[in-house]
Amino acid sequence: MALQCRTDLKNLSNWSKPCGACNICQPQSVLRYPFERDLINSKMLVDELKKFITDNTGLKCLDTDVYQNPDIIVVDDKNNLIARVEAKYLEGKAFMKVAQMIKDPLNPKETLVIDKPKLKSYFECKVRDKEKCKREIPIFVVWKYDRPCADVGGICIYQEVNELRRIYDAKGALRSFRRQIGQGDFVNGKLMGVIDKFHYSITECEPIEKLPEDILNVYKL
Repeated sequence: MALQCRTDLKNLSNWSKPCGACNICQPQSVLRYPFERDLINSKMLVDELKKFITDNTGLKCLDTDVYQNPDIIVVDDKNNLIARVEAKYLEGKAFMKVAQMIKDPLNPKETLVIDKPKLKSYFECKVRDKEKCKREIPIFVVWKYDRPCADVGGICIYQEVNELRRIYDAKGALRSFRRQIGQGDFVNGKLMGVIDKFHYSITECEPIEKLPEDILNVYKL
């Protein structure tokens, strides 16, 4: 899967964010959440991100060894921690009712969703890293927006956790939503799907092409 962003995120005045009449996406959720398939797709994105970062920065990428921490550890040749990267793979059709379900409405095609517990774990990881390393360690959350949309399908974007937290603190309940439990949420009788969600807009993110530069800027400090 190629990692690129072919959409000008900062100049969307020439792009219509509201959905048109293509009828590809559904008016409501089908309530199917294939947990195991999502794990496979996320692992593929992690592997691609590791190669992308290493090829464009010369730094090493390792898998995290702490559950709930972001997927990837970026280190220098002395294994000093430079940054963390989390991979988010969004596929399937846009949830067309999102503008009705959250109080700070976003258009379906621009909407990014993230599990609230995971988001809060990134905030906590950032605090722990600063205490341990005595300096700020950036955490970059990357979304692969793999949806069947002619306008934004296939784009890959990211944002640093400090900016995600600023938006979270400002929007709070306005961007939060608890979805229904559906097929695929249970694995061996245990609820594995996360139903508490928070929403961001692709316009609040950066194109993936800029990520190596941001990581190298940290490395040079």
